[in-house]
Amino acid sequence: MKALDKLCDIIDKFCTIVTAAMVIFLTLLIGINVVARFALNSPIAWQYEATLVCMPWMIFLGMAITFRKDEHMRLTFVANALSEKASSILIAILDLLVLAFLVYGGYLSISVVKNAMPTMYQTIPVSRGIFYLPFPIGCVCSLFQIINNCLKRIQGIPVVAENNEE
Repeated sequence: MKALDKLCDIIDKFCTIVTAAMVIFLTLLIGINVVARFALNSPIAWQYEATLVCMPWMIFLGMAITFRKDEHMRLTFVANALSEKASSILIAILDLLVLAFLVYGGYLSISVVKNAMPTMYQTIPVSRGIFYLPFPIGCVCSLFQIINNCLKRIQGIPVVAENNEE
């Protein structure tokens, strides 16, 4: 359990650093592009495709961060209306459904990444596969986080309190 916790910490730090770097990069890029477009009348040609590549990384690595913090969407208003035992069962069922989706979707996305890797974007020297790559990576990161949270719930360890220390 300790090894899985350490692995999940590493995954969480990786996802947080990459997501934060993408947010900073996109904020600067879009800000500079606004100035270049309106003040200099010369927009950055590759801004759109760079944004297109960065957004999935932020979304799917951010997905793993929300799973780590146990803050993903999950019909909590229904779970909160149930007894503690029924709520735990509902959360477990929903987590199993999410796990099944992530495994299946992650598996299918690998062929999409392979097929897209040989093609390149027109304005940036980046493979189009980089656009699709965050989905399988985000799925794997999320799987570890969900499994870790489920194991904690089974052992009676609070998931939310530990991960939301501020």
